[in-house]
Amino acid sequence: MKHTIKQFLINQFYPISLYARQIAGTIVILFLGRYLSVYDYGLFSSYKTLATFWLLFANIGYNEYILVSSQNIIREVKLKISLFIINAILILLLISFFSTFCNLESNFLFILVLLRTFFDNIFFAIILPYFQASKKFNIISYVNIFYSLAMILITLLSYKFNLSLTKFLILNIGLGLLNFIQVSSYARINYILAFKYLNKLVKMIDKSIFAYIGVVLCSYLYMQIPSLYTATFISKEEAALYFAAFTISSIISLLIIAQVQKMVPEMIKASIIKIKNIINTNLKFIIGLNLVIFIFFVFFGKYILTLLYSKEYYTNAYPLLLILTLSNISIAIAAIYGAYITASGNQHMKIKMQIEAIFISVIILFLFHKYKIYAAAIAYFLSGLHIGIRYVLKAKKLLLKQKINC
Repeated sequence: MKHTIKQFLINQFYPISLYARQIAGTIVILFLGRYLSVYDYGLFSSYKTLATFWLLFANIGYNEYILVSSQNIIREVKLKISLFIINAILILLLISFFSTFCNLESNFLFILVLLRTFFDNIFFAIILPYFQASKKFNIISYVNIFYSLAMILITLLSYKFNLSLTKFLILNIGLGLLNFIQVSSYARINYILAFKYLNKLVKMIDKSIFAYIGVVLCSYLYMQIPSLYTATFISKEEAALYFAAFTISSIISLLIIAQVQKMVPEMIKASIIKIKNIINTNLKFIIGLNLVIFIFFVFFGKYILTLLYSKEYYTNAYPLLLILTLSNISIAIAAIYGAYITASGNQHMKIKMQIEAIFISVIILFLFHKYKIYAAAIAYFLSGLHIGIRYVLKAKKLLLKQKINC
């Protein structure tokens, strides 16, 4: 029994480390929700949503493209990482510059949120292929855990000393910069060398990248249109309800991200028997755990919202929590089968299915916009359900075709 538990922890160390980051991120949001006013919490959440959207152009599927196009060849992976991180930094600077001309409540606060989002999400995503290709998941796991503990410490100190949102963000940016230097050094990513041979690096990029760009753009749109709608057109007090529910329901999302990041390199050039085993093992684990989480939310959702956000107002987010959690279960199932579609070199096939989901999301918001945050939640649910069904059917068709060809 002891050996079994130990083996499980070793095999799941990377997913556990990503859960640690999710927990740390959730603690950040929850403590902000506790000591910020409802308006300020809604403002921060809205800026975070907008920053995530604009930074999408800094990593439009480049992390998956780097891994699959390089076929796990580490030298090529590192060269492409250096190119795309430089590209991401340039885009970050452009967004920061042009945001000063936008009519925002606080341009400075938006730029701070933008920088924090870059270090917290974009950098981690682009450099991850090095650890995937080199199979050094333990190293990135330790990095994730250190980063998570540091985030929690910053959050607790900010809460205890009642630091302003600006000071809190500056501390987080400092942590992100430290992590940027540390991880780049470990992976030996030479950005200066990348500048020197920029033309040669650009020539390494082939046209298959457009499939990854298309998929990520479409994927982001069908998943984030409801959030963007909420951040832009809904009052900040109501937006706070939507984002409070979305934050808690997203616990499911990070688990599947961890599983997919491990699945894709394992399925590249793998036999059909191994691929099916990988899919079935992950599917059982994900569905089982997600259903337990959903049932837990059904019985204790209101209590969790009150406990975590410490304001009775947030219990109004309970129906949203259930809808969004169900949505993420559908998306989790889709992601497992979608990992095979990516690993098999058929990333372009996802675009049509995702465009369908975008239309579903937009139509629902157009028809039911008077229901405000509930329209956003239903749009998210139906688009996620559509993707789940379509990905499963497409992956099964590809698996059958591969079996016949073998």
